[in-house]
Amino acid sequence: MRGGTGRPPGTGHSFPWWIGTVCAVGLALRLVYVFVVKAGAQIQGDAYYYHYQAQLNTGGHWFVNPSQFKARHPVAALLPSAQHPPVFTLFLTLADEVGLTGVRSQLVVMCLLGTATIALTALVARDLVSPRTGVIAAVIAALYPGFWVFDGEVMSEALVMLLAAVTILAANRCFRSFTTGRLVVLALLTGVCALTRAELVLLVPLVALPTVWWQASMAWRRRLALCGLAVAVAVAPMLPWFARNIAVFHHPVYLSDQLPVTLAAANNAQAYSGPLTASWCFACLLNVHFPVHDDESDESIVWQHRADAYIEAHRGRAVVVALDRAGLEWGLYAPSRQADQDFLEGWPTPVADAWMFWYYPLMALAVGGTVILRRRGQPVYPLMAMFIVATVTAVTTYGNQRFRTEAEVAMVVLASVSLDALWSSVAGRPREEPVGRPDPVPEVDPLRVGAGAEVSR
Repeated sequence: MRGGTGRPPGTGHSFPWWIGTVCAVGLALRLVYVFVVKAGAQIQGDAYYYHYQAQLNTGGHWFVNPSQFKARHPVAALLPSAQHPPVFTLFLTLADEVGLTGVRSQLVVMCLLGTATIALTALVARDLVSPRTGVIAAVIAALYPGFWVFDGEVMSEALVMLLAAVTILAANRCFRSFTTGRLVVLALLTGVCALTRAELVLLVPLVALPTVWWQASMAWRRRLALCGLAVAVAVAPMLPWFARNIAVFHHPVYLSDQLPVTLAAANNAQAYSGPLTASWCFACLLNVHFPVHDDESDESIVWQHRADAYIEAHRGRAVVVALDRAGLEWGLYAPSRQADQDFLEGWPTPVADAWMFWYYPLMALAVGGTVILRRRGQPVYPLMAMFIVATVTAVTTYGNQRFRTEAEVAMVVLASVSLDALWSSVAGRPREEPVGRPDPVPEVDPLRVGAGAEVSR
């Protein structure tokens, strides 16, 4: 639909108004979901951990397991926890410090994070194609259940989506117009992502380093030096957390100590066959008891040994299950079962069904969007990195829609590219040029060659 001037939505100075309107609608939808659809829902699982660990932080008990603390205080107060990296808990701790201590007030904060993600997703699409594409991406991000479902939980996914959008945006701009300052910002973002969810450390080699290495106009020695700078900047914010973990645990812990127990829950008889195939079995962990003064690193050794032993005894089946996990992650294996079990994550079944209804068309459009961007010589590696991280996480642990959070952002951006191309085809008008590009970028394949953005300068 065209505006009153006959120009497509989102062009020129109308872009901020379109995005502001869409964000307002998106925020309203999220608040309705939180306070009407999920009214009275209790926090559980990771949400419980994050919320109460943040409260304990404000009381001086920094990064302890809140469940153990409440059950075993004061002994557990002396036992550190690193089940999750620290950034999201610190974010909630800051909210507590300014008076946003209740679950309801923190859910409003999650909705605001989700609303900011709408705008950032629009900026990514605008930079890649045009303002109109940005508006399309914003509309999808506002309405798509795969975005707002995470804003109804006090969990890290809402922050992960925002950081994924910012990282993609920073990578695209750094790739197109490289400066050392932009590289530092991008590398720092990847480090913060890793401190929000541990698997996002993969964004350092998948996003930060390629952004440098594919600057073909640079001498290889300079590119190598800048790669070293990117790694150093990405690791720098992690060092205090590494030092704390090494100092307080009996055995080395770095970003998180949750992987071993996750592997144990995902590699057992129940997770290798039956209704939990490719998923995880929490009940399978309940028959193991630890000495009261064992810390999480001691427990991790036991869980790792248990998982390794089961995988070793079922090598053939382990390979099949790993493929099933990827299928479960992307809705290719037992999709209806995944939707039926989403209530375990606190998502109402109708919401899970709506999510699945949206997901398949958007993924199909995202495939088309990838092809379009590559033909136009636009960088797709920051977007593809999000899919790679989600797939690696599922294959090594278990399939769950939560693990593809960062990829949802990339999928919406790519889908908007396809819809914009369809719009241009139907309307019979040429596509708009990306915002902020001073000169045409020659068509290159950013997955194989250097950054063409520097060639035309």
